Order: sequence, then structure tokens, then C-alpha cells
Amino acid sequence: MKLTYFPVRGLIEPARLMLELAGARYELETIPIELWQGPQGKQRFLPITPFGQLPVLEDGGFVLCQSQAISRYVARKLGLYGGTLEETARIDEVTEVATEMLRELGVTCFDPRFHEIRAEHRATMGRKLDLLDRYFARTAASAEHWVVPGRYTLADATMAFALESLWPVQPGLLDEFPKLRHAVTSFFAADGVRGYVRGERRFRTWTAPIAAFGGKPEETHHWSD
Repeated sequence: MKLTYFPVRGLIEPARLMLELAGARYELETIPIELWQGPQGKQRFLPITPFGQLPVLEDGGFVLCQSQAISRYVARKLGLYGGTLEETARIDEVTEVATEMLRELGVTCFDPRFHEIRAEHRATMGRKLDLLDRYFARTAASAEHWVVPGRYTLADATMAFALESLWPVQPGLLDEFPKLRHAVTSFFAADGVRGYVRGERRFRTWTAPIAAFGGKPEETHHWSD
């Protein structure tokens, strides 16, 4: 498989986390933001970007765009989806909640009034994490797994990334929910994931430098022993 995206964590990170978790071989081509925004940027990649957007996944002759479709394709291919209709539905539910959190985080980070609205975002996310904490206590398969006992899935990868992404933006907020924090740290300590997130292949930025809170050293959480 080959992924094409910008040199940031962004929308493709859940798919990368699953590929690393499964020990799958894949290629990553990164397109600098400056090149993409230039006169020849999008034109060069139109053959594999049917809607003129990144990310794009290529698997042999199969080409797929849209980050959520890519994540689900990778999960199915690697056996990181549900084994029953009910498991799959629950995985989709958790994944959609996590994706919504990431979307709200992105909107906040790109807002030029970021530092003015940061407190409001913290209050909103605090309420959502309280609901999420209750949901996790009610439905989680175990203290480490959102849906399937003893096995990580798309839900775990996407939710772990969403919650991890909150750490630098709202310091200390996740610490108020120890069960959620435990699930996050457990996922990032899993075989395959552990080495990737502590190494140099993982991008240091969450989103593009043009964001108000983008491309800065304090923007992302970095794992270490």
C-alpha cells in the first residue's frame, strides 16, 4: 500500500497507526504544503486525486480517497474491524465520535482567534470528555480496549489519536479522566505502535503551518520512555 499526504499527522494518522500496529509494509509519499498550493501542485496529482484532495491510498491498481474511507479500508484489510455486525457498528460509533473531536480541534486550531477561544474550547471538550468517560465505563470491552476484548481496532486507533491530540492544546484536561488516559497510553504502548510514536518517522506537527496553532513545536504530544 501507498499513502500520499502532507508531512503532518492530520487526517491520515489513524490509518498509519493501524499499519504500524499490524506491522504492515507501506510507502508514504509526502507533498509539501508549498508545492500543493503552487500552480503545478494539484495538477501533478490529479490522476490519483479524483476530487483534488489529499490523502490518497493506492493498493495495487486500486485508488481510494477520503480519509474516513481510507481508514476503514485499512482496518478491514488488516483485520482491525469488527467480527460481528454489532462489533462493527460499535467501532463505527466510537470512530465517529473521535473524528468529530478531531474535526472540532482542527476548526479551533485554524481559527485566527485561537488564543481567544481556547478557554471556551476547553470547557466544551471537558463536557464531551465527561460524557465519553461515562460511555466508556458503560460499553468498553476492557480497560484498554474500546470494543473488542484483547484486540485493538479502528476505534482504538482513532480515539487514541483524538485524545492524544488534545494534550498539547488543552494541557491537563485528559488527566481529569484517568480511565480514558489509561486507554490512550495503553494503545500507544502496544507492539508496533510503541516504536513508531517514539521514533523519528512520525511527524512532529499535527496540522499545516498555516493554522493559528499549527506547525509549532508545542502543537503535538511526543512519546518517550
